[in-house]
Amino acid sequence: MDIALHLGGHLTDDGRLRSCLTHNQAILHSDGIDAPDAASYRTSILEAVKTHAKGQLAPDAGAVLLDSIVTSESADRLVLSTARFLSPLPSAVRRAQFCPMAEPRVQGLRALFSDHDVSLYLAIRNPASFIPALLGAVNDEQAGIIRSDLEATELRWSDLVRTIRTQFPEAPITVWCDEDTPFIWEDVLYQVAGYDGSEPLTHVYDWFDTVMVDGGAAKLAAYMDNAPPMDRAQRQRVIAAFLDKFCDEDKIDIDVSTIDWSEEMVDLLSELYDEDVATLGAMDGVTLLQP
Repeated sequence: MDIALHLGGHLTDDGRLRSCLTHNQAILHSDGIDAPDAASYRTSILEAVKTHAKGQLAPDAGAVLLDSIVTSESADRLVLSTARFLSPLPSAVRRAQFCPMAEPRVQGLRALFSDHDVSLYLAIRNPASFIPALLGAVNDEQAGIIRSDLEATELRWSDLVRTIRTQFPEAPITVWCDEDTPFIWEDVLYQVAGYDGSEPLTHVYDWFDTVMVDGGAAKLAAYMDNAPPMDRAQRQRVIAAFLDKFCDEDKIDIDVSTIDWSEEMVDLLSELYDEDVATLGAMDGVTLLQP
């Protein structure tokens, strides 16, 4: 079976990818794709990963797990999605490392699904916005721990991806920047799902509720339905026009008061992030999805 593991990351699509694929279960099932609700597998997979770390994973654990997860008898592709595969939210950053728990967790995922063709998917985000958002999303004690030894200028997503590649070398990984999501969201959905059927997916534009004023996403979806773009470039131009008209600044503004950074620091982190993205684009086994 083909297995797609969407690894998050945290604070990127806010579960919208899972939600969209769940809305499209009937369409996906007709094409041999199963994208079950994360509640049906998240805990059981993470428990199995912990069991593997203790050296106690049964040889048939992966097969037993899949039997409990797969909901369609005709499925030849399974899509599993949760940012918690790599770490819980409060542990998403320590010192100069994203997801420091990733190594044993990826080892566990590999052990569970070694008999299958696995592909990995990961969204990344500029540390200049990710760190303030993370600090605002965890409790005060957890935020204090993150701040206490944070080495923000040393954070590299490429280090995390390199760890993933080392621990699961036969699994190709597709990476994209959260900042590019508006312009590649449809590409992300179709690639993670592995769907190429003739019937279009629905609820594709629900994600835009996260960045547009109320009603903006519905207007975009209606426009796309009534006047489908002829190609990818035209679709991106339409999306840019709708973002220009309906973008909700309150939804995209980051509360930077969670950390005491100067504008110079934010600019530096953004420059380092751009360099990191370029590094990712040159890595073997990594596909960088861009507009």
